[in-house]
Amino acid sequence: MQVRQSTLDGSVTVIEVETGDRGPMVDLLETRGHGFTVLGIEQRVVVVDGRLRDQGKTPHHLLAIEAHEIGHLQVGDDEREADRAGIRLLMNARKPMAARLLRARL
Repeated sequence: MQVRQSTLDGSVTVIEVETGDRGPMVDLLETRGHGFTVLGIEQRVVVVDGRLRDQGKTPHHLLAIEAHEIGHLQVGDDEREADRAGIRLLMNARKPMAARLLRARL
């Protein structure tokens, strides 16, 4: 696993699961899609499935997932609103390719 601060929001820690990783976070990804937000703790944390690189996904895809999950920290459970918040983050960070991926979900 890689752990880093988000380039989109420096107050958020990003945990990226990598190929070969094991444990509870990996198990949660099996039931939660490509990422999830950790709620109920003081630290703002999102988890992203970096194993998607092995499936041909680009860094833009992973950044879009990260932005979407950070969007949940900002707006709550609503998927569309999390996408919109993620798009705003990406556009402010000048990441139009990743923003385009989220916009396609709306």
